[in-house]
Amino acid sequence: MPVLNCVASRGLPIFVLAMLLGCTRPAADFVFLNGAVYTVDADRNWAEAVAVLDGRIVLVGKDEEVRHLIGSATEVIDLDGRMLMPGFHDSHMHPMAAGTRIHRCQLQQLDWPGEVLQRLADCAAQLDDGEWLRGLGLDEGLFDDGQLRLAWLDKIAPDHPAVITSNTGFSIWTNTAGLAAAGFDSSSPDPDKGILGRDPQSGELTGVLLGTAGSRLYDMLPDYSSDELREAISFATDMAHRYGITFSSEAKVTPQVWQAYVQADQAGELGLRIEGSLFWDFERGVEQTTELMQLRDSTPGRRFRANTVKIFVDGGSLNGAALLLEPYNGTTDDQGISKATPQQLNEIARLLDAEGFQLHFHALGDRAVRQALDAVEAAIAVNAQRERRHQVAHLALIAPADLPRFVELGVAANIQPLWAYRGPEHVSRSAALGPDRTARMLQFRTLFDSGAHVVAGSDWISESMNPLFGIQVAVTRQPPNNAGPAWIPEERTTLEQMLAAYTINGARIVGLEKETGSIEIGKAADLIVLDGNLFEIDPMQIAQTRVVLTMLDGQVEFRDLANAN
Repeated sequence: MPVLNCVASRGLPIFVLAMLLGCTRPAADFVFLNGAVYTVDADRNWAEAVAVLDGRIVLVGKDEEVRHLIGSATEVIDLDGRMLMPGFHDSHMHPMAAGTRIHRCQLQQLDWPGEVLQRLADCAAQLDDGEWLRGLGLDEGLFDDGQLRLAWLDKIAPDHPAVITSNTGFSIWTNTAGLAAAGFDSSSPDPDKGILGRDPQSGELTGVLLGTAGSRLYDMLPDYSSDELREAISFATDMAHRYGITFSSEAKVTPQVWQAYVQADQAGELGLRIEGSLFWDFERGVEQTTELMQLRDSTPGRRFRANTVKIFVDGGSLNGAALLLEPYNGTTDDQGISKATPQQLNEIARLLDAEGFQLHFHALGDRAVRQALDAVEAAIAVNAQRERRHQVAHLALIAPADLPRFVELGVAANIQPLWAYRGPEHVSRSAALGPDRTARMLQFRTLFDSGAHVVAGSDWISESMNPLFGIQVAVTRQPPNNAGPAWIPEERTTLEQMLAAYTINGARIVGLEKETGSIEIGKAADLIVLDGNLFEIDPMQIAQTRVVLTMLDGQVEFRDLANAN
């Protein structure tokens, strides 16, 4: 591996130039020595040591070069051969929604239906009269044939309207009280762009709501208080630090969520860099553009920015909600849920692009991906030339003809690596898509090899936040617990590709590549230490590696070096 003698950079701060020219050298605040420093710079250089002063990286090189910056007040950290790298950038997650789970009934990591129902009953017993039962992390696959029953939730919480979100976040299970609150009953037709789940035999409502049906109920939930949102930010931030995440793309920002982040940023309480994706509401018209611009322009920008708009193109499941070019297997006309017409998407993209927004599309199925790319192409065709950094997230299915368009249009591919193994939902997913489409799902390596700009996100709350889990799955196409054969092994990525996706690529897509994302002189000291060198271990052990130090802007946010290997 190439090792740096000394990493230089254009646009160096004056004090850095002074050091390199042999003038008086101010002592560093932190010096990391004796490490395997993976810089993720353009040449993917390695170094041994890094110095940090006033929140910036001031020297990167060999131990003997960096030792000169040690002063009486310098904290010297002996890495003892451990790996130092840039902090992780999670380019698609839901930290606010995940953080509020401390105020909801948590159903994650339960193994059988009885546990789920008992947990919900325990949570309902703690509610005040008329209070909503909120739950999250429901795995519908635990239940026989994946079917939920309205009667189960009615028995558990007859007097509490229920909103229980699935582990994907794209379906809701409710009870009769919840259906009534949303104006639904057994005679109700499916709303436009929504589905009321029904028993396939009896036709009776199951309480499962998809698309706009779920949105109608979800929008009726009482808002969280400002204190609850502050607690949610703190919870999510603390967890992110433990996993080495220094940047997060908040994938759905409503005005209330925007306000909470702004307040935290202004108070100096925001321990992450966050790019907020402002939510485009299809229930409203283009007049909301003015409001989105006001939110963007009123964002303080210290650590929270809101230069992006989130646009949902389709639903969130490959079992009927994702928008496909061809009908679902076994049907003649079911191609999924469309959030808007292609003409509407094109108009929205042209309008937002003209106002300088970056676009973040949710597109799971191949028709949705095509429509997102078409919308970007329509915007480019009519708007002035500028540096665009649009992206399409999820990309479970991409038509072969659309793969080269990511490079042609300069659109980033935002992948969720933890989806890329044969999980419990594989049987139902394969049945819905058929073998041909299933065989070309989640084409990560194909995207990288095409030259596309690939970024990675966990989609936390629906998956683990831990980037190392995602990296291992992308590199191996096997479950994080090593159980099971590789799924579509030709789509395995390299470790180098995934580390770039989680660092410098993530920084670039939000315009921060000159500020963070790599270890170079003059950049912010957003650094993490791992207890092992990812390049020297079995790929199946990547997920066992631990982050033992996280630094943001030169401040240690998490430290567990004493327990490092």
